[in-house]
Amino acid sequence: MTINWDDIFSKYSNDLVKTGMNLLLIVLVFLVAKILLNSLSKITGGVIEKAKGAGESEKSKELITTMTLLRSVCRYVIYFIALCISINILGFGSVAFNMVAAAGIGAIIVSMGAQSIIGDMFAGLFIMFERQYAVGDYVKINNYEGDVTSLAMRCTYLMTRTGERVIIPNGEIRTVINYTVKKSSAIVTVPTPYEADTEEIMKVLREVASQYAKEHPDICCGEPEVTGISAFNTNSVDITVCQPTKGKEFLRVGRELRLAIKKRFDQEGISIPFTQVVIHQKAE
Repeated sequence: MTINWDDIFSKYSNDLVKTGMNLLLIVLVFLVAKILLNSLSKITGGVIEKAKGAGESEKSKELITTMTLLRSVCRYVIYFIALCISINILGFGSVAFNMVAAAGIGAIIVSMGAQSIIGDMFAGLFIMFERQYAVGDYVKINNYEGDVTSLAMRCTYLMTRTGERVIIPNGEIRTVINYTVKKSSAIVTVPTPYEADTEEIMKVLREVASQYAKEHPDICCGEPEVTGISAFNTNSVDITVCQPTKGKEFLRVGRELRLAIKKRFDQEGISIPFTQVVIHQKAE
């Protein structure tokens, strides 16, 4: 039996060329996908920068949130289509058939334990549609508190006041407190001595809070209120001051108002109670 090496070489060389061309096409497909994503990132990035330049209005926040979510959705869709086209290039069915098959495989994966991933994606869509919060809002999600820096299909990204980046799967979000509303309030509890004149201290607190509100009309909304005695503690009589503020500025107002009260108390000679320990030593 004579082996025709020329035919064998011709056959395998054709197969190698075909395989190489297919691999080159697959690389080209994913390269196009990458270019599309980069272009989308630049477009959405430009829109986000313009929205940031327009200030922290509700419309600009919604636009920024939509752009960040659009990036996330398109990333999944574009790479999914690129994968189906690559399978078609390798000779396994049409693109449409591969997409249907991939969807079927996805359903099997879900039944095998990927429900949480799908749950995170659907939760992200509901967060967006219900406008529970937006990029730039100051929120408390579960036990984490900070600014929303990004909202993706699967996760919400927070930046805490200490600079920590917290990544929370959307499906695990149970409770949300959104502090970024049109109006909020800074609540300051001031401990005062039992022996002091409470009514006189309340008068001083009204003066300090009113002066602060006049000096900061950009972050304060209306006149403050000294609501009166909020508690009788072991060492102090607690008096509460409430100052309406704009959005998340209640954090800043609370800090600065406490400092203003401390300075005024020092001027008036009003002491702030603190725990004291008296030690009795037995005489020899």
